[in-house]
Order: sequence, then C-alpha cells, then structure tokens
Amino acid sequence: MKLAERGLKGRVRANQSGCLDQCEHGPNLVVYPEAVWYGGVTLTDVDEIVESHIVGGHPVERLRLKDECLNTATCEHRGVKVETP
Repeated sequence: MKLAERGLKGRVRANQSGCLDQCEHGPNLVVYPEAVWYGGVTLTDVDEIVESHIVGGHPVERLRLKDECLNTATCEHRGVKVETP
C-alpha cells in the first residue's frame, strides 16, 4: 500500500467503502479532516494524491469534486454513466 511505502502507516488510515453516495462520479475518495472529495480516481492517481495531498498538503485540483456536486440532485454529473477501469 502506498501509505505504508511512505512511512505513513499508523498516522494515516485508509478505509475501503462503497460509493459514499457519489456513484455518479466513478471511483471516489475523500480525505479527512479537510473533507476533500475526489472523483474518477484511478490507480494511477493514487501516487499523486498521496504525494501531493497527504504528504504535501496540496489537494489535486484536477480530480477534486466541486462542493455543489456533493450530495445534491442538481449535480451536472447525475444521470451520466461513468466508466470504471
């Protein structure tokens, strides 16, 4: 796991979950305590999220979900099928 490789095991926790009620955004991930949501995440994005956000404190803006798309029926992505790898 990438967190263990970076020596973060025990300081950062990764939990598996379902779609977190954001299924229309494809594979997603949320980083707490900032509550930064990412959508359309692929395995190739994981290193960038760990290095930039978890280690460096800078969210990966290209993957970040807009606040207005979280838990709302009016998100522009509702009804759009997202392909998962």
